[in-house]
Amino acid sequence: MSESNSRRKLPAYLVLTIITLVAGLILGGVYSLTKDPITAREKADADSARKKVLPAAQSFVDMSDAMPEGLKSLFAGLDEQGNTVGYAAQMLTKGYGGEIEVTLGADISGQITGLMVGGSNFSETAGLGARSKDEAFTSQFAGRTAPLRVVKGSEEKAADTIDAITSATITSKAVTKAANDIMDALDALLTPDTEGGTK
Repeated sequence: MSESNSRRKLPAYLVLTIITLVAGLILGGVYSLTKDPITAREKADADSARKKVLPAAQSFVDMSDAMPEGLKSLFAGLDEQGNTVGYAAQMLTKGYGGEIEVTLGADISGQITGLMVGGSNFSETAGLGARSKDEAFTSQFAGRTAPLRVVKGSEEKAADTIDAITSATITSKAVTKAANDIMDALDALLTPDTEGGTK
């Protein structure tokens, strides 16, 4: 009786195995077909972000080999003649809701040329910390030099201050700290040693 039941179950196991193999082959095929377009799209998005924070650059060169500690990525921005006009760097920081990706551009004089906030794990509170992505907040960084500090409401404003997002001071401070940390990391590149090395 049990031997007969075993024989009847065998085809079901075989069918399940075949289904699993076919599904695996289909998933592998879909991955192969979509891998290159996804990679290309991610590269295009990253190039677009770098261009947005460092608009004077016509092209970018990966500087991973010379990247200071703490940065997620570093690119030199070049003009049409191949001269370095600045740097675009990225850093991860912790906000109120979790990880925030900050992308910052700086020209060779040490002035911030732009800043973007986001990342695949961005989860700041909608209507509050999520407003750190808005141009109304990020545009404050352009044209400034570090260090910068966050002020709230009626506190006195100055050349080194960033207006906090209402009810999102933690996020505002996290992004501003990341901007300062990126500029600190870029310091050796932006201020070359007079003897030909870097500080």
